[in-house]
Amino acid sequence: MSEHLSLSAEARTPQQPKGHQLRKSGRVPGVYYNANRDVKYVSFDKFELARLLRKEMAVLDLNISGQSLPCVIREVQRHPVFGDVIHVDLYGVDLTQKVRVHIPVHAVGISYGVKMQAGILDVVIYEVEIECLPDAMPSRIDLDVSELKVGDALRVEDIKLDGVTVLGDQHAVVLHVSGKKAEDGTEGAAAEGGAAEPEVIREKKPVAE
Repeated sequence: MSEHLSLSAEARTPQQPKGHQLRKSGRVPGVYYNANRDVKYVSFDKFELARLLRKEMAVLDLNISGQSLPCVIREVQRHPVFGDVIHVDLYGVDLTQKVRVHIPVHAVGISYGVKMQAGILDVVIYEVEIECLPDAMPSRIDLDVSELKVGDALRVEDIKLDGVTVLGDQHAVVLHVSGKKAEDGTEGAAAEGGAAEPEVIREKKPVAE
């Protein structure tokens, strides 16, 4: 079992102080809840929280009122313009019970199809649902795309992680490399054997409000 990162919190009531008042004082409001419907309203030092969110993690220990509660970050809400964290949801976990969570997927490397065949890497699925014990939970799933040629794809069934079951449609395409099309609709440099500049297209995920 890897060592958990920890985050200190202070208890608060849902009514006082209001979220904007907390943020003006340098703190970020949040809420902790679990499967037993235990709910704790908390606040965090915004600098400590910012440092923690820059790290890769799965399970963290929430330290509050002398308790250490294992949990995962369920949602981080950011300001739609400035990007500052304005609220955090934490979900308490039992380290002996499996949980289902959505984990982001990242393409790693430059595929052969993009580098040598002027193809386009298209990411179709940005996160997958998994089931595992909390301490087996990855913070993200890295997929090596370096060997993919034009026409190749990685599907959900290709994701293999120890102690982790990937849920959902196993035949669903996570990412694939397609041939670049010329403006007239015919195959471009990839089909002609040219050495056009590689292009990578990834749809940006919308920022949570």
